[in-house]
Amino acid sequence: MFDVFIGQHENKIDAKARLSIPADFRKVIDQGHQDREPGTPATFLLVFGDERTPYLEGMTLARLKKITKQIRRMPKSDPRRNQLEEAIYEKSQQLVLDDTGRIVLPARGRDKLGISANDTVVFAGRGDSFRLWKPDAHATATERPPADPAIDYDPDRDPMDYLDGDEDDEE
Repeated sequence: MFDVFIGQHENKIDAKARLSIPADFRKVIDQGHQDREPGTPATFLLVFGDERTPYLEGMTLARLKKITKQIRRMPKSDPRRNQLEEAIYEKSQQLVLDDTGRIVLPARGRDKLGISANDTVVFAGRGDSFRLWKPDAHATATERPPADPAIDYDPDRDPMDYLDGDEDDEE
């Protein structure tokens, strides 16, 4: 099974703050929580972030486990570790999918995005995570940054040109 978040979806929040997770995203969440007890619902992590991020980020518990290993390898005195711990462990919440694939979007997340009942949310796949956006913020964020010769970035170039080597090299 393919275990990455792909695509873009729009869903509405209902009057009780419930939000349906797209079916293909639910499959990835389910696959990323394989060590749960049989018959129990899948859960995932929703990271609220801070003022630097205009979106919420969702990830599987399998991804959280990999990130935790990376954080633990960093010295406790490293300020980058402190920021990561704050973002991943403090400014996040584990959410449970109900039997219809919905979550109750926490008030903290709704407030951050500036949304309420009957508003639309954009789900944007990012491979090993997905982002939840207010539609107008997502439209603004998808504008291309300026060229950066230091890293050979040209916004007018086909992004597929940046991939190196043969696709069969991996795994």
